[in-house]
Amino acid sequence: MTKVARVGAMGLVVMSAAAGLMVVGAASSSTPSGTVSVINTATTADVITFYNSAQSKFARHDAVGGLADIKRALTIDTTDVDSLQLQVIWAEQVDDTVTRDAALRTLDTVDPSAAQTARNVIAGVDAAAQIVPSTDPVEAASVPVAIVILGHGLRPDGSMQPELVKRLTAGLAQAITTPNAPIVVTGGSPQQGITEAAAMTQWLVEHGVPRSRILVEDQSVSTVANAQNTTKLLSQQGISEVILVTSPSHVRRAAANFAATGTRFVGTVTTDTDLDKFLVPYTKAQHAGIRLEATRAAGIPATKKHSTDVISDLLGSVMRFRGSLDGLGS
Repeated sequence: MTKVARVGAMGLVVMSAAAGLMVVGAASSSTPSGTVSVINTATTADVITFYNSAQSKFARHDAVGGLADIKRALTIDTTDVDSLQLQVIWAEQVDDTVTRDAALRTLDTVDPSAAQTARNVIAGVDAAAQIVPSTDPVEAASVPVAIVILGHGLRPDGSMQPELVKRLTAGLAQAITTPNAPIVVTGGSPQQGITEAAAMTQWLVEHGVPRSRILVEDQSVSTVANAQNTTKLLSQQGISEVILVTSPSHVRRAAANFAATGTRFVGTVTTDTDLDKFLVPYTKAQHAGIRLEATRAAGIPATKKHSTDVISDLLGSVMRFRGSLDGLGS
């Protein structure tokens, strides 16, 4: 079967599915005669509705409201992994150890890997919230560890902003303190064809760091992606512990994100920018912001789509593709 034929077939399948939905909708809209028994049946769609509502509330730091919606979702599907992870993570936010531990026990049975991810988020958020930023380099243990210097947006002409130079200067000091540790530079967002990671690499080489010591992650455009991509890169090197180098305003959020991906931070070094504003550890209420982003870094979906949304997306893709074929002519 040719590619065009396969696409046409897919279009028929998708449109048939959509038509099926419309037929069901039409049938359900008719009014039957006689006595009607109404049975409320919870469906996957209801789980998704409650899940999305919960995530919306968590984004507003309404942990109690979000947990109530997650409880409703789990009443319908007791083994929904994403909902269980959120229940574990956000029950910790409100100090509900009973709910947290019960959800963890279920996760340990249903999906042990997901249970470990939830534990990583909890431990990472707690540890990150206690970080007191410091410009002093860290004496690392003998286990394999990498120095991760987090990027910062470049100027429109591709040159580095002063804060990024400060991060590199702090990273260089750490590199001297731990001479055997590889250095990861992380950041995409190119300006004039230059990524943050490329500009950082050039600066480090110009300041005496061997190019062979530098690992480049140049695809990320957010701290969440920094953590996810760097974790994948370092796992190939057999490294799961890092020293993070960034700014005081950024270090706690970054540390929580890395922990959520399974990469443990064993130390942090920061620039001196507004250092005095961040010397007090976060309160429990302030955990909510870094907890939310850590769930994103852990890969827990921010939202889920209903099946009708998926079909609508597929229909749109098929129609756009068929339109492009029409434009090619016969």
